[in-house]
Amino acid sequence: MRVFLLYKTFISYFSFAVATSALGFAASLVMMRLISPEEYGRIALFMSMLFVVAPMMSFSADSLIAINKAKFGVVEYERFRRSFVTFAYLMFVVIQLVFFVLFPLGVLHDCLFLLVPIYGLIQFLIGMASIEYVMEEKSVQFGIAAFSTSLTSLLLTVLFLSAISGVADWRIAALLIANIMFLLVRYRGRMKLLWTFFVDKRVFKDIVQFGFPLLLSVVPAWALNESDKIIVAKYADMASVGYYAAACTIGSIMITFNTAMLNAMVPKIYQALAENPGEMLSIIKRYMRRFLGASACFGCLFALLYGMAADLMLPEKYAAARQIVFVVILFSLGRGGYSVLGLVTDYYGMTIVRLKGIIYGGVTTVVTVIFGVMHFGVIGAAVGVGTGYLALSLVLWPYLVKKSHHNVATCDLVK
Repeated sequence: MRVFLLYKTFISYFSFAVATSALGFAASLVMMRLISPEEYGRIALFMSMLFVVAPMMSFSADSLIAINKAKFGVVEYERFRRSFVTFAYLMFVVIQLVFFVLFPLGVLHDCLFLLVPIYGLIQFLIGMASIEYVMEEKSVQFGIAAFSTSLTSLLLTVLFLSAISGVADWRIAALLIANIMFLLVRYRGRMKLLWTFFVDKRVFKDIVQFGFPLLLSVVPAWALNESDKIIVAKYADMASVGYYAAACTIGSIMITFNTAMLNAMVPKIYQALAENPGEMLSIIKRYMRRFLGASACFGCLFALLYGMAADLMLPEKYAAARQIVFVVILFSLGRGGYSVLGLVTDYYGMTIVRLKGIIYGGVTTVVTVIFGVMHFGVIGAAVGVGTGYLALSLVLWPYLVKKSHHNVATCDLVK
């Protein structure tokens, strides 16, 4: 029965994820036909900056939402949630003021970047609601909200780029409007949460203590996930950033699949760890096999289908991106391998260990991406990111083995 429920939940998540991803593909295809590679590169750099700013809204403590949702009662969780939202608003005010200071100083060379903080705050609020859906196993509500947001942003993107101007600014505007609309839908019936401030010093302290090591990891995490675009811009040009970003957008269907699989597994993994702490290592191995096996099979199928439709998906002005997609698909398995390990380290609050892994992974990514881009061109960037995630997984594994041995010893002592 448990296996059936797991696959039923996964099918629900994956069905919506495929539909949502299809809309994402459509939006990408629209942009590739209506804007230049240079403008596509601007969007990629905006998202790269968002990667650094968004975690600051929550002090990188988003995992506390899932953990406390599983541990707390209704009243205690409500206090936590209200305090966390208040904390995020305070962080937004500080970060937005910093951006307003940096822009006239020339540190931010693109006025589009001034929208990054508000986008980051909206992403935090959406993320909180989404995590709650996942923990409550409301896969249908989760999927409908994500699908509707993507559909609206697609329609607005087509309207803005074709009727107004084919520049990156209008794509970002479409995303912001769609996310705000469905942020309100996600919080329907509990809108007070968005504007009722509540400060619980204990919750603030927990957020800072849990998130601070992870906040320190923002820079190495950026190096792990986003430095590839900056390196491509430095050693090539903005058009090359656009080609690479286009390839990553198409290859991101692998991330969509992995996320759907992971969402289905999260409650099961946490429940298994809570019920059988002494079997931690076997639980990790079991779910790693399932995760990587499913990801590899899907990757092969996707690569086959993409190979038959590459010329249709990417217009001639983006022809340089066509071969890069295959490399992105292959090395996304490195990112997938980390997913399960990262969940377990979060569950046990091993934030320092995760920070060490991200630092090693980030350094590995920067070094391999620079080497790869200099010797093999833009394809080397995709190889470098995959290599960085493999390094991160290799760093985490020995610590998890050690933790497993401690759990076994503790369980034996209790018995």
